[in-house]
Amino acid sequence: MFNLLMSGLTTAFDVSPWELEKARFGEYTDPVLLSQFEKLDETAVKALLSLPALFWYETSNEKGARVGWLEELKIRGRDLQIKFGLDPFIPEIPFPMMMELAPHLDIGVGRRDFEKNRTHWAVKDVDLIDLLDHRRIVDRNQISPRAPYARPQRNVRPTLSVQPQFFEIPDQPIDGKLVAVMMPFTPRFGGVYDAISAAAQQVGMHTQKADDIWTHSVLIQDIFGLIYRSHIVVCDFSGKNPNVFYEAGIAHMLGRHVVPITQAPDDVPFDLRHHRFIPYLNNGEGLLGLTQKLAPRLATLAET
Repeated sequence: MFNLLMSGLTTAFDVSPWELEKARFGEYTDPVLLSQFEKLDETAVKALLSLPALFWYETSNEKGARVGWLEELKIRGRDLQIKFGLDPFIPEIPFPMMMELAPHLDIGVGRRDFEKNRTHWAVKDVDLIDLLDHRRIVDRNQISPRAPYARPQRNVRPTLSVQPQFFEIPDQPIDGKLVAVMMPFTPRFGGVYDAISAAAQQVGMHTQKADDIWTHSVLIQDIFGLIYRSHIVVCDFSGKNPNVFYEAGIAHMLGRHVVPITQAPDDVPFDLRHHRFIPYLNNGEGLLGLTQKLAPRLATLAET
């Protein structure tokens, strides 16, 4: 199954959220299928959010479609507010191709079909991703790891209780979108940090480094707090900086995802060379390459 969100406004899906009259939910949906969702209760909403979504426009606009997912649904009186995300790994499906696919997706685009000219939200009993994969429009192995239709079942590992004696555990909760950056405190790494931040922004995350904060009189406590609150820690081993080695050890002990980067492969400690690392050059072309290589890695780790 998949959600079909169709709008007559050409900018409707440029920015989330999208609003729709509640009465238009379930139009052009099989009645038996609609009975599972029409109440829009907690169970129905959870099921809808687990489905892929196709964002298209009334055919008079002759615009292509995007694939993505729904993140949140709020009922506001007679309207629905739908927060959504577009899959950055799946390009826009051109309009001519959508017209060809529409009958296979149970979307009415014939001369006597009104669906193609109606703003609405339908649920279709078609495996959207499978069909697009079969037509070689998308590669099932190249979809966003953030998408609900891409999330594998993971085995639950036993938790490890950590009670540090040297550090204070921060009061702030862990931020699932925070990427902590550990690197030498020198100006020549400014461009490197910008490249890392650009990669994080591409996948909906944000970065912070220790010299951006000052909440404790002892610097290492601020560093520990940053690592503790983060979901991913990028460690730049360039120059064999001992502080970065120490910070990487803290991150590993806390169970954070560590992504090593370096300007020289020999700078990666021997005990960590079995982990994959991203090499880069500290120049314009090299930093652009760092962003391009780091972004998909962050996207993969974002939902783990």
